[in-house]
Amino acid sequence: MGNYPPDTRLALRAATLDDLEDIATVAQEGFPDDPEFNYRFPHRHDYPEDNRKWILQEYREYLEQPDKYAVNIVTASDNDDRAIALSVWDLSISRAHQGGDLGVPDNPSGEPRRDDVNATHFRQFKRTMNEYFDTHFGKYGDGQIHLWLLATHPHFRHRGAGTKLCLWGLERASRKAVHTTVLASPMGKRLYGGLGFTNCGSFIIQVDGEEEALELWAMMIHAKPPGGWNLFGRVLRLFGLS
Repeated sequence: MGNYPPDTRLALRAATLDDLEDIATVAQEGFPDDPEFNYRFPHRHDYPEDNRKWILQEYREYLEQPDKYAVNIVTASDNDDRAIALSVWDLSISRAHQGGDLGVPDNPSGEPRRDDVNATHFRQFKRTMNEYFDTHFGKYGDGQIHLWLLATHPHFRHRGAGTKLCLWGLERASRKAVHTTVLASPMGKRLYGGLGFTNCGSFIIQVDGEEEALELWAMMIHAKPPGGWNLFGRVLRLFGLS
């Protein structure tokens, strides 16, 4: 769960639309060293404004669907109490996402409306993620909460922000007695493993005929009886990690 002492400068709370610009900054700065971000958005350095425009759109959609998504942030007092980390939890798998295509039509003949993206990789990533979510977790339906996104700004890493955001989901899952699931990137796999997630298997995202590929991992914590995490949660709070 991280080899760092509790950081009392950090606080976790639900995000609002007023946080949208700060959320976009965390996403734009915090995801690029993750291989899956490079895979989808290789031209983001050439088109940073385009990249930010669509990040803002993506997180606006999450924030405008509170019955489906929990968008949480960790703020830091040494960052003017503004966001330094974010997470997006899917609380209602059966509820369809309401939103657009984020500038890349699913139909391969459709022209992308953004310049920062590799449209072929974007579509392959989306298809494969949906396929392996169904393969590993589809059977659990609404008996799970799923972590879709987790990022920390590079200037504020190794202070426990990611752990705080994960523990929010674990405690909620415990109260609801549901599973906790995630499709983990190489960067997230170690964090989730340290929090008790088990590896259900890896899968590859790759376009036919290309050498470039991504490996991701399906990971989960099985549901515990109500109250099963209460003692653990109290211990974590003593150490400032929840």
